[in-house]
Amino acid sequence: MCKDFNIRSNTEEKWLDFETVNNEETFDLKELKGSYGIGGVDLSATTDLTCATILVLKSKKKYVIQHYFIPETKLENNDDKVPYELWQDRGLLTVCSGAKVKFHEVTEWFYKMHTEFDISSLWVGYDPWSAQYWVDEMIGAGFDLIKVIQGAKTMSNPMKELAADLKEKNINYNNNPITKWCLLNTAIETDKNDNIRPVKGKKQKERIDGTVSLIDAYCVLFEKMNDYYNMQGE
Repeated sequence: MCKDFNIRSNTEEKWLDFETVNNEETFDLKELKGSYGIGGVDLSATTDLTCATILVLKSKKKYVIQHYFIPETKLENNDDKVPYELWQDRGLLTVCSGAKVKFHEVTEWFYKMHTEFDISSLWVGYDPWSAQYWVDEMIGAGFDLIKVIQGAKTMSNPMKELAADLKEKNINYNNNPITKWCLLNTAIETDKNDNIRPVKGKKQKERIDGTVSLIDAYCVLFEKMNDYYNMQGE
């Protein structure tokens, strides 16, 4: 984050501070070849990013693979003031033609991870409000989709686990600057039972889609943990 934006401070409402989020560890996708993963998706049509995530647990470490999507018109009118073109050049971001994210490109990314890198998503967590045609397309492509209710009761424990993993540097997100940006943008809303869920902060243009997509994957991990460990052999 410092290298890309020369930013280190966060407002008081933020969920995590820079020291907790920052991890410059990297990995090569070849290291995860033959692994099973857990997917998470946060879809958007126009304004926000769309993010696809695969979470892989291997050798007692959590690895995060994320890819982002934005419409072409967003790149042309970049009021977010972040280097989308640089991220595109680095292969972290797909720019979809026109004014909307093409959700079939999200499906193609998961399929590419399976066919080219042999990293297979056993389940993919998604917001039930996601486009039904995309859900049908993913199911038709052979993926097992799981609804993740976007509320504090569902997301709180997975979020707290994610925070602990970040603090302990037990999660390697390949030093993805978009992921780092999203994590640092994330604020929390707390209910009367001290459950938390992710929300945007005061600046509504600060994107949190990478965080939400990752939390969705953590929610599925919580639900399918025993099955996952049995499949992965961990």
